[in-house]
Amino acid sequence: MDKTVTLEDVARAAGVGKGTVDRVLHNRGRVAEKTRERVLACIEELKYRPNMAARMLAQKRSYRIAVCFHDLEHEFWEQVKEGVDRAAEEYEPMGVQVEPFILPQIDVDSQLAVIRRVVEEKYDGLAIVPYCAKEISDALNDAIARGVQVTTFNNREEDVHACYIGLDGLQSGRTAGRLMSMIASPRSRYIIISAHGSRMRQIDQRAIGFQEVLGAQRPDMVCVGSFVFEEDFDKVYRFSAEEVPRMGINAIYATNGCVAVVGKGVAENGVGAGIRIIGHDLTPTVVRYLRSGDIDVTISQEPENQGYLSVQKICRKLLAGEEMEDYYTRIGIVVSENIAFS
Repeated sequence: MDKTVTLEDVARAAGVGKGTVDRVLHNRGRVAEKTRERVLACIEELKYRPNMAARMLAQKRSYRIAVCFHDLEHEFWEQVKEGVDRAAEEYEPMGVQVEPFILPQIDVDSQLAVIRRVVEEKYDGLAIVPYCAKEISDALNDAIARGVQVTTFNNREEDVHACYIGLDGLQSGRTAGRLMSMIASPRSRYIIISAHGSRMRQIDQRAIGFQEVLGAQRPDMVCVGSFVFEEDFDKVYRFSAEEVPRMGINAIYATNGCVAVVGKGVAENGVGAGIRIIGHDLTPTVVRYLRSGDIDVTISQEPENQGYLSVQKICRKLLAGEEMEDYYTRIGIVVSENIAFS
């Protein structure tokens, strides 16, 4: 087993006292610049990580972290919650209390109320899927200015000055476009289906990336239209089962987990023959229609890891002073043949 690197090891390697290393770690007190650089170099070389449990005992305090997301696509968000729960269990012995605030659907007013509660009740951290609205961005930036440690995940809002964990929306859409260009028949008529309204910028970015690549790679293909359903999966189902066959569609790109409903709609009504379908997420329902061949490809995004890291980064910031850096999850390409390895 590798030896755990201690503060004393860093101090010895840098030729300074433990107090100097501590001042460098916490950016407090006066330390000569050359000494600071030497200490930082030793920390990096030795891969020193502060003992968070010991730090917690020394601080003799507890922390509260709120986690806010919606539950519209239950199977996907249940995977996210597994990651949140894993982080909560890991850091609970160190005095961290993680409190989920799960909204039934995308709702700006409800999310705004959660952010205000976090500020008013002096939570230490907030992990959140931020909705695309100026009042949300303003409220989050205000929370950050008041000392709340904030991570955003699954949806990136550039106006929010916080660490982000999740997919690169544009590149995941471009990936879907490249895949569709490889499998669609000549002169295919295609549509884009979304079920999110306009509150998730990342999903809009997927559609943009998809069309950029498909337009360049397959100019023979014709875009019949882009159809947006306001978080109404029943409408997505009826559209897939009834309207798609009437429109003579050969290819469908679903910009989020609604691909499961698209797959169900064409499969249960026997209208999917010859239609290429690409979407996102790897839920049990998506897996079912991948296996049956009704969905051709899905793009996964490590939902459990998103949930875990969104909380873990705040914990490590609070307990060990570690800086929170963006983390882009893997753009995973999943087909029926590699489900077991995804």
